[in-house]
Amino acid sequence: MNIDLFEDKDAWKKLDTKSLMKIIPNYFEFTGDIEHSAYLNWRFDSINNTENQFYEMGKAYLETAIQLIDVCLKDNSNQKADVWIFPILFNVVHGIEAYLKGFNSQLRILNKIEKLEYQESKIEGKHNILQLCQTAIKLIQQSSHKDILQDFRFVESFITILYANTDDMTFARYPIDSNKRPHFYVNKPNITIDLDVLRIWICKILDILDGCTGFIDFLIDQINEWIYETQQEYED
Repeated sequence: MNIDLFEDKDAWKKLDTKSLMKIIPNYFEFTGDIEHSAYLNWRFDSINNTENQFYEMGKAYLETAIQLIDVCLKDNSNQKADVWIFPILFNVVHGIEAYLKGFNSQLRILNKIEKLEYQESKIEGKHNILQLCQTAIKLIQQSSHKDILQDFRFVESFITILYANTDDMTFARYPIDSNKRPHFYVNKPNITIDLDVLRIWICKILDILDGCTGFIDFLIDQINEWIYETQQEYED
């Protein structure tokens, strides 16, 4: 039986496992269709610093969280939101983590080069997004860019609401913690999340983090360009 796996997206259902194994390609091999391929390297090859690579990945996680919410809001007749909420929240938490790690490193760089001092790129911190956000706020308070402080207070408010329920971010990955105890939502009265409200929070957080990181990155580029031009003039 000749079956084209790509003519019909459900063609694989017509085959038993053994037959499918014989014809299914390696998903890491390029099939020639750019529109149906994900290039893992393209976005990162064109980015020349680690912080911006973190921003790119953080944005991807937050954007997909919004997309998943939109699918649920369009049709939740099968109550898929009850389980999709976990990958949604995982993506939100990880997206915020990636943005904050890149931001904290880059703001340290900016704070130094504004004084004409050197600061190497250094991604720090583990997975505690509340701690990462508090570090960002502290760095902002020590900087000359306190105008973005209120934006990060907004991000902190979102995280504080989450941490009021749990400080164990594995809640979005497993129903139990590392000690095999149920997470806060298991065997409890109804615990709900309003998807319309959550969407607004996430959209604003993405807007803040994307805008503020872009602003800091722009300032660093401007100062580095000025330093380079000054050195060139001095050498001439």
